[in-house]
Amino acid sequence: MIGVLRIPETVKEDVGAYRSRVTEFINGETSDVSFRAYRVPMGIYEQRTSGEFMVRIRIGAGLVTPGQLRVIAKLSKKFGDGTLHITTRQDIQIHRVPIENTADVLESLLEAGLSARGGGGNTVRNVSACPRTGVCPGQVFDVAPYSIALAEYLIQDRSSFNLPRKYKIVFSACSSDCGLASVADLGFFAVNKDGKEGFEVYAAGGLGSNPNVAIKVEDFVAKEEIFEIAEAVKQLFDEHGDRSNKHKARLRYVLARLGDDEFKKLYLKYRQSVKSDGLRGDVPDIRDVGSSGSSDGPAAALELGPNVLPENAAGNYSIRLRLKKGDITAENLAEVATISEKYSHGLVRATQRQDLILTSVLQADIAKVVDELKPLGIDIAGDTTTKLVACTGAATCKLGLCLSRGLSDAIEDELSGFKDSDLTIRISGCPNSCGHHSIAAIGFQGRAKRVNGKLMPCYDVMAGANISQGQASLAKRIGTVPAKKIPAMLKEAFETDSLDENKLQVLVESYGDFTVGDFPGDFYYDYDSSEPFSLAGRGPGECGAGVMDVIKVDIDEAKSAIKQLEDAQSDADKNAAISKAIVSGARSLLVVFGYEPKKEREIFDQFTKNLIEPGWVHADCRQLLDGVLDLKLGDRESLEDLAALAGQLVERVEELFLSLDASLKFKAEAVTDSSSSASDEPDVTTADLRGVRCPLNFVKAKLALEQVQVGQILEVLLDDGEPVKNVPASFADQGQEIIDIKQAGDHHVVLVKRKV
Repeated sequence: MIGVLRIPETVKEDVGAYRSRVTEFINGETSDVSFRAYRVPMGIYEQRTSGEFMVRIRIGAGLVTPGQLRVIAKLSKKFGDGTLHITTRQDIQIHRVPIENTADVLESLLEAGLSARGGGGNTVRNVSACPRTGVCPGQVFDVAPYSIALAEYLIQDRSSFNLPRKYKIVFSACSSDCGLASVADLGFFAVNKDGKEGFEVYAAGGLGSNPNVAIKVEDFVAKEEIFEIAEAVKQLFDEHGDRSNKHKARLRYVLARLGDDEFKKLYLKYRQSVKSDGLRGDVPDIRDVGSSGSSDGPAAALELGPNVLPENAAGNYSIRLRLKKGDITAENLAEVATISEKYSHGLVRATQRQDLILTSVLQADIAKVVDELKPLGIDIAGDTTTKLVACTGAATCKLGLCLSRGLSDAIEDELSGFKDSDLTIRISGCPNSCGHHSIAAIGFQGRAKRVNGKLMPCYDVMAGANISQGQASLAKRIGTVPAKKIPAMLKEAFETDSLDENKLQVLVESYGDFTVGDFPGDFYYDYDSSEPFSLAGRGPGECGAGVMDVIKVDIDEAKSAIKQLEDAQSDADKNAAISKAIVSGARSLLVVFGYEPKKEREIFDQFTKNLIEPGWVHADCRQLLDGVLDLKLGDRESLEDLAALAGQLVERVEELFLSLDASLKFKAEAVTDSSSSASDEPDVTTADLRGVRCPLNFVKAKLALEQVQVGQILEVLLDDGEPVKNVPASFADQGQEIIDIKQAGDHHVVLVKRKV
């Protein structure tokens, strides 16, 4: 099936390899942490209920064909819970998929011209665009072809799936910024300067914790320069993003560290470098993707309500399908596909407000479309209430604090008579802003607050955002209100059928008064919950799954063991805690060097070779390794005399972890001078990586190449299949020269010349 976004061969190969990794995980051949680091960049997230997974499908520029919608609906019914969710980045999610079926879903999506690759993790995420680009009368020009082409360029390169954090790119077709380019890592605004069409460019914006409006980095660039710009920002982010702390890893934190002027200088440096060195990969055609109207309009406005919108082609209209909480059943989605084929020009559009849009509907067919949508529960003419956008919240998301969807239902019930379709209330169940509360006229951010000794679900109230080209500002927090008081507060705020921010401020202070004494018992229960409010089930989010997470698991385990030692009473408990701290601490950083050993002796051997001998960890730590082994052999009765040294080891590996730069190199200084021993080491010219799986084989090959002088050649031995496909391609992506790849019996020999 042909879709709007052309899936690159590299993505097809990655999807083809996914099934074997699932099998390995199910068979216990790989750890949960390692598998998570692999599956999340494939767009597979574990949900709040253990064993249930969500598949997030990229919908390039929000454009999807009716045939693709049917495939998505079918997969949701067969493998998921039968309800699809439209996200605020124009993706479509299938929920509650067993892990053993995720490979079936990915492979079926690929056959339909769709992919979930990059739907999660530290990756180039879905490249989004204004939902009505191409047909909107107010646009400068159609930006969908540029959004699609840039996505195709970036996702062909596997380095786009191993960034410090997520990289979000947006195209807006006019200054109104329906695409939300003002708060993206990279935002393109369509402009017309002196009769020439191009883009004004913004960078380093973003929502979530510590949100930030993007800053302008280019006044005007030609349309074809989008690839250079996106590549430059990606390389800047890759090399300067903080990989050691995922909470400070987004591009906006690089801006915060450097300041506006220095950030712009650094961007221009990378821009010039890309211009000089050339792009990495093939540049796709910027082509017609079927999103443009005829531009002979605009069509006349009709008195049919805010969900029927005139287009830039006379007689053509967009019809907005308002979806409650962004959800639609699989059956109804399939029906929407059929209606689109009958009356629309073919493409269905997913929007940032979690709706769907049918475009190019002829005026004579509007009534037919309205009638056919009514049985689906979609009332085009009658639904003019305030739009509510809510993330999935604690119902399914591991990061969720509050049941944001329950609050959305309660607000909708309370405001049933309030008609303001232009106003959007946005709700996020936690600070991560999946509901975009920071850009709302009124926004709510979930939080847990201890009131009278018990946890209560509450929300920070946000107001006053303005999103537009060059004039954007974020909503400001004006107070905190118990979740159960919010619907009544909003009803009072909207008594005059318009939002008065001064009145809202007064109401927030009143409804958010926590000094009133006792609260009703139900205030300590979240919406749609029969259990007292708690954080049970909440766990680490998977957006930043990767190498750093694998390291942190071991370091946290080692630190926990040191803490357990304080309470240990028996010698056996003390020995167990110290041993666990030593083993976990020694293992923690080995993945940086391309190793994932399971047995203690293998862990200690690699720790000695890669951390003690080069001087990263003090040589005294050999006593710890010998002590654990002697205890196992019965040659030692206690490790208590090594407790202090074990604590120092854990502190040191955490210090090294926090010093890792974007290239996974330690910025911390070595504790000893290893120059004399290093000089005795022979030059490495061959790396035998047979039997080593992706991606560890590339990490090891990269480390081996770093021991070779620039201009010299490294010989790499690789297995057939995925290793010989991926490793040379990854080297080429990093600017190294692949001289030869040849078959040698049951493996391949790859000759790599170090260029940088």
